[in-house]
Amino acid sequence: MKKKFLTFCCTLFSLAFHQVSPHLPPCPFNIQAISNQNDPFHILYQDNTLLIQGTLVSGNLKIYSIIGNIIVDMNIQDFSKVVIPIPLERENLYIIRIETTDHKIFTHKIVAY
Repeated sequence: MKKKFLTFCCTLFSLAFHQVSPHLPPCPFNIQAISNQNDPFHILYQDNTLLIQGTLVSGNLKIYSIIGNIIVDMNIQDFSKVVIPIPLERENLYIIRIETTDHKIFTHKIVAY
């Protein structure tokens, strides 16, 4: 049971770290990050700023804590380049949810550093 839990945690954080920094040491388990080729958004959090590069589409952006609390809920007119200053608590995992006006939903995980 402990090995399964440790594998799950390692997988979750490896996927989140892949978005933040590809230069972190590898996880001790054999894990391959899965990227969705249909996802037009690249999301990065650094220096208390959320950076989103995507397409010229409007929609809604939500940031959730790992326990499901809504941190941010805002409408965005243009997702091609979004810069949001937001101080997130360090070393916590957050879920970024983007729902476009054409009803497509994209989710990303980030770890605040």
